[in-house]
Amino acid sequence: MLQAKGLEHFRHTLVQFTTISVVHIFDVKRRYRDKAMDEEVMEFGIAHSRKYSRDHLWYQEKDDRLVIGLSDYLAADIGEILRVILPHAETEVDEEQNLFSVWTAEEKLTFPSPFAGQIAEVNGEVEINPELVNDSPYDLGWIIILDPHDVDMENLLEPDEYVDFLAED
Repeated sequence: MLQAKGLEHFRHTLVQFTTISVVHIFDVKRRYRDKAMDEEVMEFGIAHSRKYSRDHLWYQEKDDRLVIGLSDYLAADIGEILRVILPHAETEVDEEQNLFSVWTAEEKLTFPSPFAGQIAEVNGEVEINPELVNDSPYDLGWIIILDPHDVDMENLLEPDEYVDFLAED
C-alpha cells in the first residue's frame, strides 16, 4: 500500500496519487467489532476509478458489467479474511439477494446484490487465497463480475463522497 508520512491531520486526510488515494482517519471505532481499534489511525486506500456503497463494496463498470469487491476500508476494518464464499457463475440473483460472504476469525459477513442480474464471473482465486482481498482489494482481490439487468448507479458514492461518508461516522 502507498504510504504517506509526516502529514498533519485533523479528522481525516486524503493524499491523492494517480489512481489510489491513501486515507487516514483518526479515532474511528471499528464497525464490525465490539472493541475499539488498537491504533489511533486507520490507513486505507480509495481507488478513483470506482464507485462505493455504504456497505463498503466497490463497483467498477467494464463493458456493461460491474466488477465488485470489498473496499480497502472494510478489509482493514474487519481484519484478516479467512474464507470467501462465492456463488456459481451464471447464477441469476435478485436485488438484495445474498451475493457472497466473507469469514473472519470473529464473524461471517454476507453482502446482498445491489442489482438484479446474472453473475458473469467469480474470482475463484480469492476462494483459494482469501488474503488477496486484504492484500489487493482493488486489483487481484476482486470478488464478482455481475451482468446487471438494470443499473442505477445514483445510489453509489464517488470516491470523495465515500471518504466523507467514512469521516462522518
